[in-house]
Amino acid sequence: MSGSASNLLQLWYIPSTKLFIRTSMLPKTKGLFPEARKQVNAPSMFFCRNLQTTTYEVVKGSYVPVTQTKSETANEEKTPRKLESVGAFQRLPMVKPSVDILYSALRQAKKISPTKGIVNIAKRERNRGARQLDALTKELGIPLREYLENFPNKKYLHHYERSLIELTLGDGKYEEVLGRVNALKKKVVSVGKEHASLCAKSTTKREAEERLSEGMKKLEAIFKLEAKAVDDLLNIAKTLRAVPVVDLETPTLCLVGAPNVGKSSLVRILSTGKPEVCNYPFTTRGILMGHITVNYQRFQVTDTPGLLRRCDVLYVHDLTGECGTSPSNQYIIYKEVRERFSNHLWVDVVSKCDLLQKSPVDNITEDGDEDSLEMARYRKAGPEGAILVSVKTETGLDELKSRVHDMLISQLDKLKSESASPES
Repeated sequence: MSGSASNLLQLWYIPSTKLFIRTSMLPKTKGLFPEARKQVNAPSMFFCRNLQTTTYEVVKGSYVPVTQTKSETANEEKTPRKLESVGAFQRLPMVKPSVDILYSALRQAKKISPTKGIVNIAKRERNRGARQLDALTKELGIPLREYLENFPNKKYLHHYERSLIELTLGDGKYEEVLGRVNALKKKVVSVGKEHASLCAKSTTKREAEERLSEGMKKLEAIFKLEAKAVDDLLNIAKTLRAVPVVDLETPTLCLVGAPNVGKSSLVRILSTGKPEVCNYPFTTRGILMGHITVNYQRFQVTDTPGLLRRCDVLYVHDLTGECGTSPSNQYIIYKEVRERFSNHLWVDVVSKCDLLQKSPVDNITEDGDEDSLEMARYRKAGPEGAILVSVKTETGLDELKSRVHDMLISQLDKLKSESASPES
């Protein structure tokens, strides 16, 4: 299809019934079937089964229809949603504390006056009550709806940010909190509509006042009972928004290993400047993001849980048994990760070697795999070629920095070679 986007328009026609369309969307009734025309002229809604469109292009002042095959339409419908790039956390909405939402909603609702021109006292009071309950329902429900619409679905996030959510919040916590917020929204809307309807059916002024008061108290009680869901969402937004943003195009050194093996300490040691620290209210776990400058090239260094597309791996082992993960289990995990990321540049590091040297080999030998020479060698000194380091005594740190710099320079040469390649 040629021509600019401004020269295109969509003409709608509705063949039959199923989908909700508001009358304000269709100001003209010409061309509609009789039943739909009647509904449009009435102050309500009508239904249609399929909303079909025809695309026209403006050519020399005339509208020329542009044909679209069924296969093209089917392909558009089946096109999967594209995964977001990193940075979704910085676009999260600002979530208000639950108490602010509630009392702001109560204040706004109480300002609502009855519709002008109602002379009958009972009718005026029930009108005021219904309008105030409707306003309170909207003031409570709209923020919740906006949060649900603007917090991204985790499955569409970049895999790096998905792993960050699982690390910082725990598996399923993000979805669970959003589910509670959604349940609160539905309950507020349901109860608000019910009490507004009851108030509108009042026959006396006193009855209308009583139903208004009852409805207000009911909505307030429901919101207070489930308000923690909103406050949990507020904490999640603060936490995720504070996560350092990773540049996917910058070569990255990822420190990988079991929890508490000393990755964060090594990030601080390796970083050229002070790394950015993010601690989380839900857990003692956190993420460090630092940078290393080698030959005027800036590299990222992080103890992130996710391995990025362009990264080298520095795998950290703790054979002292202090980290909470046994050497045997670390070895099993290490073998799996090493095999999975075999195409990445790799350095193995055994941390806390000052404590390891004081421990006899017998003390770190466990039941199971006793006859495995490879396992026994791993328990004693880690994988073959591993660098033994200690942040406390500074043992091996110079060798580690030298190896890391060599690896990053190799990565830089590799990237330059790829960019110069005709195929890239």
